[in-house]
Amino acid sequence: MKAELNTVSRRLGVGYSTFDLSAFLEEKAFVYLLRCNDNSLYCGWTSDIQKRVKAHNAGKGAKYTRAKLPVELVYFEVYADKVAAMQREYEIKQLTKLEKEMLIDES
Repeated sequence: MKAELNTVSRRLGVGYSTFDLSAFLEEKAFVYLLRCNDNSLYCGWTSDIQKRVKAHNAGKGAKYTRAKLPVELVYFEVYADKVAAMQREYEIKQLTKLEKEMLIDES
């Protein structure tokens, strides 16, 4: 069973529900999955997750998502620095769509 969200001592690098996002906004780096309007998934990293999702939906994000709007944030992980986030982004991008869906379902 998943541990309760503790905003005092956060477990970095663990996927949380998108409803928990506000508890993490001061953190340094996020890895995220977006669900596009064609049901495909896009993975990226950012230091400002709210701004990045808005940019994607405004057509100013990745080329991949521009043709698949709107997008919805369905999963994120929190990291203390961008290097760790970029490494995790690479790992997630190596997963199959089914494995990515399992990440989302487990959060």
